[in-house]
Amino acid sequence: MRKGIIAMMLAFASISAYAQRDNAKLTPEARAENQTKSLTESLGLTEEQQKQVYTLNLTRAQKMEEMRNSQDVDRSKMRESMEAFNTELQKVLTPEQQEKYKTVMEERRKNGGAGRGPRN
Repeated sequence: MRKGIIAMMLAFASISAYAQRDNAKLTPEARAENQTKSLTESLGLTEEQQKQVYTLNLTRAQKMEEMRNSQDVDRSKMRESMEAFNTELQKVLTPEQQEKYKTVMEERRKNGGAGRGPRN
């Protein structure tokens, strides 16, 4: 019984690691597309908002990729980039969408980042 549980846990861990590796291969454009789609589904973005959010996501994804590829990965700069993204995103969202976004982000943080959309 214990061996079976351990085997299932190892299988789950390897599947999760494989999925993360696939996500790491995405281009900034693909990341921006995925993140915009996720936000559209969770917040009900209009077509105009989708265009604006895609632009924000693409800019951030490009910056994050540059930071990841640099010799000196600076987490504080990554955090600043996320905060700047959130500030700009708030300008695009309606007050109702802003509240829903806060709720979605809090839920993701509680779940350990599962189903990350905006986080990159």
